[in-house]
Amino acid sequence: MTLYRDRIVYSERAVQVAYRDGSVEVNNLLASVSGVRVNRDGCWYIASKQGMEVNFDELEKKVLSIAEAGSCGDFAEAELFKGVVDIGRELPREEEVVSLLKDVCQEVKVSYGVKCEALVVLRDVTKALTRENGEEAMERKKLAELEIGLLGTTPYGHQLFSSAYLAMVSWSEHHVLKAIDAIFRETSSKLGKGIAVKSLKPYEVGKATLILDGIASGALIHELSHLLNPLYQGSSRLLGQKLFHESFELYDDPLVPEAPSMRFFDDEGVATKKRTLVEEGVVRDLLHTRTTSKEFSSEPGSAYGLFTKPVPFHATLVLRSGDWGDKEILEETRNGFLIEGVAIAMLEEGYIRMVPQYSFAVENGEIREAVRVREVKIPFAAMKAISAISKNQKIRVSVEKNWIVTEVAPRIRIEGYVS
Repeated sequence: MTLYRDRIVYSERAVQVAYRDGSVEVNNLLASVSGVRVNRDGCWYIASKQGMEVNFDELEKKVLSIAEAGSCGDFAEAELFKGVVDIGRELPREEEVVSLLKDVCQEVKVSYGVKCEALVVLRDVTKALTRENGEEAMERKKLAELEIGLLGTTPYGHQLFSSAYLAMVSWSEHHVLKAIDAIFRETSSKLGKGIAVKSLKPYEVGKATLILDGIASGALIHELSHLLNPLYQGSSRLLGQKLFHESFELYDDPLVPEAPSMRFFDDEGVATKKRTLVEEGVVRDLLHTRTTSKEFSSEPGSAYGLFTKPVPFHATLVLRSGDWGDKEILEETRNGFLIEGVAIAMLEEGYIRMVPQYSFAVENGEIREAVRVREVKIPFAAMKAISAISKNQKIRVSVEKNWIVTEVAPRIRIEGYVS
């Protein structure tokens, strides 16, 4: 019988600052959840309770009372993290955030005549795991999250709309405030992109060459990450298969310092490290927990879930850059579409479906006009025919089941379908 036991304390202090078209809100949150976990022969038994003062002995009794004999698979040996790590240094003061949001929203309102809503959440999070042998793994992380929505109309009745989401490690007050200001300017610069968008011509619907910017290709690899989850039906058959172009190399690196998903240990307490998933177009590995890694003779380190059964997913998924310039990819495209940003992306049978934020028709190496592309479908088979990967990468932050995860990706050119 394999037995693992630990005690967990997750605590969070958060300040929520909101500016809603002239109204201001400042709300504070303090929360703590403690739990006891036991893994017996691969099966997890977990009990938790909210509050600052928790009786761990009572929780342990509750867990042991539900820990029935059974087997859920083998539980792999692993390098467990020991020690304390700090990610981030200081959070901005709430009055500085209020002042900045007022200034940038007022500036956008004067310049574009739009309504401005912005929400900043400053989080100070501590995650501590104490094992049965007394070893402790503790992470203290300071995060800042920003959501922006800008909405208005032109004198001609065209709708102006732009939005953005950003999450980042707060290394300093100046670092965060500067990023908020920059994302506001970037978001407001996109306000006019939705004006006078033309519908697709009948002959343009169907198969097309697509240029995905770094954000759109980040959404693409996020969906591919689901395929590389050993819990996904059929993922075991992907190992050793050449499913991508030979220049396609994908890896998960939880230690990228620019990513808000940076972490030194996963939710099973396993020390994290860079994991190569696709190399030279061939699937080499999957994302694993201590249970799934044993089955696949791999290594754990990708677990999410403190108070639920841990499941695997990426932390910071990186698509290796190529040798093309962004402008060069555009100039070398005779006909196609440039896709900037993604509102929705979904993994469906045989392909990945995305709803673009902005789309532009490309003709003879130049952007012809903004067009309304309702959706883009990229078949898995098209991954073998990626014809260009740029040097420059962009960071995309997304939320998967309340976990903040990151994708780092360059611009790529690929075949797909538009409608």
